[in-house]
Amino acid sequence: MTDEEIEALILGEIRKKGITYYDMKSLPSHGIDEDPEDKTTTPSQKRIRSNRFTTCFGSERMKELLCKDEYSPYNEVVTLKVPLQDLFRFWWNKCVVQEYVVDDVLEEVFEYFTSLMAPAEKKEDETGIEIDFDRLPLFAPAEKAAA
Repeated sequence: MTDEEIEALILGEIRKKGITYYDMKSLPSHGIDEDPEDKTTTPSQKRIRSNRFTTCFGSERMKELLCKDEYSPYNEVVTLKVPLQDLFRFWWNKCVVQEYVVDDVLEEVFEYFTSLMAPAEKKEDETGIEIDFDRLPLFAPAEKAAA
């Protein structure tokens, strides 16, 4: 998928589910705005509708939008409508300042190769001495009180 197709897919899911800016920013259990489907209640008595998302974090909300099957917050692995490689490319091209991310990536690559080059840790020699704590007097015998 191209970046434009991914953007169109995500915007289409947002429109299809009727998600507003306030759904994106508010907590899941908070009311958002008046329920547009409520045609019978007078405007002064209209209820506010709940957030369309059931989760709190942006990454979880994107899983709700892009999940192929029914979304469950208890499933760790979710099959998305967009291949991960394409989603990563979209993120790289549209969502981040690449110069900032490159420094972090290069730092982690540097740390990886530094750890590969580190000398092997020496194993400390074991003395072979065993201590039997049952035979050691750990507590002083209680002194008898003088009468």
